[in-house]
Amino acid sequence: MVGGGGLDRILSALARSISSVTLDSLVPGIDLGDLVKDHERYVQLREGGFLERLFEAPRLRRSPLVTPIHGFPDGGVFDLEFDSPFPNDEVRLSPSYNELRENQISYVRLWEHAQPNPLRPTIVAIHGWTMGDQRVNSLAFLPGYLYSIGCNVALVELPFHGRRKVAAPTSSTDLFPSANPIRTTLAVAHSLWDLRVLSGYLAMRGHSNLCCVGMSLGAYIGALWASLDRLHRAVLMVPLVSMGDMAWELLKSRKRSGVKVPRQITRGLLRDLYWDHCVLAHTPKTEQRAMMVIAGRGDHLVPSSQVALLQRHWPDASYVWAAGGHAAGTQRGEAFDTMISFLLNSGG
Repeated sequence: MVGGGGLDRILSALARSISSVTLDSLVPGIDLGDLVKDHERYVQLREGGFLERLFEAPRLRRSPLVTPIHGFPDGGVFDLEFDSPFPNDEVRLSPSYNELRENQISYVRLWEHAQPNPLRPTIVAIHGWTMGDQRVNSLAFLPGYLYSIGCNVALVELPFHGRRKVAAPTSSTDLFPSANPIRTTLAVAHSLWDLRVLSGYLAMRGHSNLCCVGMSLGAYIGALWASLDRLHRAVLMVPLVSMGDMAWELLKSRKRSGVKVPRQITRGLLRDLYWDHCVLAHTPKTEQRAMMVIAGRGDHLVPSSQVALLQRHWPDASYVWAAGGHAAGTQRGEAFDTMISFLLNSGG
């Protein structure tokens, strides 16, 4: 449950797999000809107030279906299933989004101590792109170890990942993030909806010391969550910060390969397409001193320029530069130990 040599070898293999992801694969199937039209549609949605409504906190609380998985003398592991019909009736921006039924259930694996403790951290772990399988989540976030040192842990499954992945996607736009910026915005807002429903349920169960640990795409979602709601702690590992800037870097690499990019497509247009859910657009509700960013010195997927954007926006957060690439922070070492110490610190 708490690891060992065998687990360390598996984690090393996971790190190599994560680090093999390329920037071009992050946004598959992007159609340059559609981006200008997408931006026009996006501006219309923003001016109509639809985008703002997407990020409103849900007014209802839902109780999940709870399935026991493992029992311990002092607690256990449970699978939670929440109905997640998002977007709701008043903000139907994409009818096809609601047709993907597999994505309308939110799954969480909860490692929970039986004895309530208001000082006990409850860590909501948000996985990265292409992850979501709970076996992979457990390797990345080590919930058994976190449980053994006194934490509760909730491993979420993001939209279109894990058990929410559509059985037979018709195109790459069924993924998240996708080449369709409106679909991506819906999925980000859906992720926030699910996290807020989960946090409401955890509060009813006595979890008052809520922390977030996100990785890559999960760090992008976690940073937005920490911006919109007040969390006790937030740790963002190798965070994606600005999808617009990342898309611009992708297009620049394609231009160098001879691909023609329409003149209308600029960094400003791409930033605007993803701005409503970008952390840089929000003043954080969580105190900056309660946030830590772990970046990889050798990260080839999320460049250091992304972290620099966040440093300018959150100057008072803690920043740790770890050895390794895009899996920095997932393996035990100085960065991992620093993260654990930060999460267990109940002061401030």
